[in-house]
Amino acid sequence: MIETNRFIIRPFIKTDAEKIYEACNDFEISKTTLGIPFPYTLEDSQNFIDYTNNAISNQKSYELAITLKENTNEVVGCISLMGIKRPANKAELAYWVAKKYWNNGIATEAAKAIIEYGFNTLNLHSIFARFLDNNPASGKVMQKIGMKYVGRMREHEYKFGQYYDVFYYEILKSDL
Repeated sequence: MIETNRFIIRPFIKTDAEKIYEACNDFEISKTTLGIPFPYTLEDSQNFIDYTNNAISNQKSYELAITLKENTNEVVGCISLMGIKRPANKAELAYWVAKKYWNNGIATEAAKAIIEYGFNTLNLHSIFARFLDNNPASGKVMQKIGMKYVGRMREHEYKFGQYYDVFYYEILKSDL
């Protein structure tokens, strides 16, 4: 569990399935993320929870619920350090926030916290993140948390019948 000024970041639990479904079964969320399909089903939510808990147990990924401090049953998003590679000690930062909570600094606050967790608790050396060119707000989050732009892969992802450029950012432990 990670605590910020406004949030408790914790593993997903079975009762989060409905909130995940409500947030992720939104075309606006799906079209701006790399890993969320559309339509998104309640079964997808349940499978996601099982996957995240298994990945945490195996120390391969930490995909965690962002919840309100005053109500930890209210899932407002997800913050992740995925695909942890040892001995290189690197991972990918990823996140989504339910649309009704957009533009409130949630991704930035949660990303700062999980990067600190990654470097200080998981002993990571580097963390990278990427975003589709149709989601510049995600790039702004990366800049706000101190990540550095490292490149663009042109038409690197294909989703909903369209190719997208993907922009990459990174941060090293020594950057903090």
